[in-house]
Amino acid sequence: MLTFLAIGTARSVVGGRVHPARAAQSAIGEADDTMGPEDGYLYSRSATGAAPSAADFRAVARQRAAVAAATRQEAPGLAAARWRLEGPTNIGGRVVDLALDPKRVGTVYAATAGGGVWKTTNRGRTFAAVWPRSYPQSIGAIAIARDGTIYVGTGETNPGGGSITYGGDGIYRSTDGGRSWRHLGLRRSSTIARLVVDPANPRRLYAAVSGNLYVPGGQRGLYVSGDRGRSWTRSLQPPNSTTGASDVAVDPKNPSRIYVGMWDHIRHPDVRTYTGVGSGLWRTTNRGQSWTRLGTGNGLLADSKGNGRIGVTVDPSHPANVYMIYANDPLGAFEAFFVSKDHGATWTAPQQAQSDLADSQYVYGWWFAHLWVDPLHPSHVFVAGLDLYRSTDSGASFSISGGPHSDQHTMAFDRRVDNLVYLGDDGGVYRSDAGGASNSWIKAVYEPWTQFDGLDVSEQDPSRINGGLQDNGSVRSWGNGGWAAYYGGDGQQNLINPRNKNNVFACYQYGSCAVSTDGGATMNEFDQQTVSDRHNYFTPMAFDPRNPATVYYAGDIVNKSVDGGSTWAPISADLGNVDPGTEVNPLYAAHYGTVTTLAVSRQNANVLWAGTDNGLLWTTTTGGPAWTRIQSSALPTRWISHVQIDPTRPKTVYVTYSGFRAGNHTAYVFRTKNQGATWTNISANLPQAPVNDLSVIGGRLYLASDVGVFTSSATTIRWHLLGRGLPRAPVTHVRYVSTNHRLYVSTFGRSVWSLAL
Repeated sequence: MLTFLAIGTARSVVGGRVHPARAAQSAIGEADDTMGPEDGYLYSRSATGAAPSAADFRAVARQRAAVAAATRQEAPGLAAARWRLEGPTNIGGRVVDLALDPKRVGTVYAATAGGGVWKTTNRGRTFAAVWPRSYPQSIGAIAIARDGTIYVGTGETNPGGGSITYGGDGIYRSTDGGRSWRHLGLRRSSTIARLVVDPANPRRLYAAVSGNLYVPGGQRGLYVSGDRGRSWTRSLQPPNSTTGASDVAVDPKNPSRIYVGMWDHIRHPDVRTYTGVGSGLWRTTNRGQSWTRLGTGNGLLADSKGNGRIGVTVDPSHPANVYMIYANDPLGAFEAFFVSKDHGATWTAPQQAQSDLADSQYVYGWWFAHLWVDPLHPSHVFVAGLDLYRSTDSGASFSISGGPHSDQHTMAFDRRVDNLVYLGDDGGVYRSDAGGASNSWIKAVYEPWTQFDGLDVSEQDPSRINGGLQDNGSVRSWGNGGWAAYYGGDGQQNLINPRNKNNVFACYQYGSCAVSTDGGATMNEFDQQTVSDRHNYFTPMAFDPRNPATVYYAGDIVNKSVDGGSTWAPISADLGNVDPGTEVNPLYAAHYGTVTTLAVSRQNANVLWAGTDNGLLWTTTTGGPAWTRIQSSALPTRWISHVQIDPTRPKTVYVTYSGFRAGNHTAYVFRTKNQGATWTNISANLPQAPVNDLSVIGGRLYLASDVGVFTSSATTIRWHLLGRGLPRAPVTHVRYVSTNHRLYVSTFGRSVWSLAL
């Protein structure tokens, strides 16, 4: 079990939007429907094709605004309905950057991967949102100038292992503590890894732009602004179209000396290439007028297609001391750690440090690549990894600083208070009053930016909600003390038996699943009893609607249990067409060509449908093992995100597709009324954003997309934006509960919300 927890929590994912140019935004409040949708609709779904333009984003913003305006006019009741936060608020989620208020000790700003920017005034105990719900919710970096000006870079650089990375639309600035924001440009940056304010000139700002994970080209490299972000110039261009800046560090005593880490990486549907010849370390000594690539002549590694993400930091007390890390090789493992004592002119790799850090990155070092130095204790150096690694001898050796959640991303030391430091990781925000020493970390108690992948709600007791969370396991709302995890790993599919609230299922990534008959108090793993060679990151399960003792589970093969998950038998061949993809990382190999969604007819239990990540659509009318592939020129060959059988008309089926990592941002929604013989595109007036889920409720359709929840009559297709107050994070699932007539939705970054229908 200990091994399971360590590996399970390590398998992390990741997981933005755009709006028209606007001089300033009013104080935080109700979402403004003139703002545009998450640009994750394209960036998280792209691998090939031309990079998008600002005009593309503005067009999508107009589409969503038009739907919202039409809803207010045509269906004011739908527009006025109010979304309610259901929680959790105590679990937290991935925090990618932190910034300390220069005027107030204990005031800290947290940049989250999918939930915007948050502020604490009580040293990290509780947080309040300071980011508009209508802005990109995926944040990559945050920095504060000494005059209190806050800069935020949208779009997370950390690339997903099994899931997705959401992009952003550039950089924002606030001069009033986050009450209002102004867009500053770099709209096509997609992801920003680091922002640094020149320590000698608060008007000068550096942005390490990583670029689009799925599409080469676009805005990449190191950008600089000399006028507080009003205009930008690319100071350092990357060596090729798949390389972006992964880090930037400025010498605090001589700001003309700057270090930039470059990272060569691209992602395709079936493989991640997170190393390349463009990865390396650059230095300038004249504020960017000229740059030198550092390599073997300086003691670093030779330039190689096997070098991965680069991190670099400068000792703020003794800036001659510089530290850098090659975080990952092609298999995701740690490469090397280096120290320079002469401003980066020469480098050495301490032998003991290499040994101590050998397992620090597990097999996904591209998730980390950050280093920090305690400004009041400069011999204390920290390296991010699965655990937090701490050195007390200036990087000569390291040990684990135990206590916090796994997967470390950011630290912020308050040099006004000795040993006061904040940490951000996949679990949220933590504070140490002991300089980050082992077991000294205190977790925030209110941080409602949780990233949900799966969701279910009990029909018998709607207060019972469970769901799968990115790197925070499967959680349940019931039990002693409210929301808590009851199964580990990257939580995925969760189910509650509609007739027995104590019969629950939970999964973590790549098909590891368990069943409980006591509400999750004890879990019995069953995935080893099933038959499949490959499993999707989100391995689907489904109840027979008429008899929930019958349960289905699918990797590349569909499995069936007739005794509530105790025993299983395969009922299909390989529905992924024996297509494992070309991934070489051992953690992620053999997870392509898999079933992504299952549906069982309420009218006839022998009628099932299944869709796959490589765009194959299947059905059976005999309950298996014979399945028929549905092929039609009307249907795309894309990642199938959901299949829904009409509960009263079994020949009517809805299928949603996503141009996932394929450079396509169309909202694909199709319907057949004759069991797949012919198909109609019913996307109609939907904004062009990926569709993640669809449900048929009382003659109406309810649809979850990356830009909100939409509804339409099933007879006359005209989509309306449902409700107000829902943050514009991607919506992953919709779940209607008939006993209280509420629609529940899960978001990837802003927890669970519900609305009365």
